[in-house]
Amino acid sequence: MKIDRAAVYEKYDGHCAYCGRKIEYKDMQVDHMIPQVTFYEKVEIGDVNDMSNLMPACRQCNHYKRANSIEIFRKMISEIPKKLDRDSYIYRVGEIYGFYDSRPKDVTFYYEAAEYEGDV
Repeated sequence: MKIDRAAVYEKYDGHCAYCGRKIEYKDMQVDHMIPQVTFYEKVEIGDVNDMSNLMPACRQCNHYKRANSIEIFRKMISEIPKKLDRDSYIYRVGEIYGFYDSRPKDVTFYYEAAEYEGDV
């Protein structure tokens, strides 16, 4: 089955399904929300290219998610603050100016809050 890239792009009105940033059509990557094969096991979901499983993604989110499940991706995103070098001088200056909020927070992906009228 050929993927209808335009339909995937319009699914969330040209936004990345994960971070919610507006993306240009030419920059959109099509992500399989539930990958057919993960790093750990083969997943049986039927047609991996079904529109309900195809998500518009920016390059950064698609690259970072890779072949992980959505819950593993959510965990990866929530752990980013732990990976920042809080001892660096630049980070501490940024904290003083309020650039960073390193409190734990729940990760809600854009598609979970956005309305999608398709067959999901």
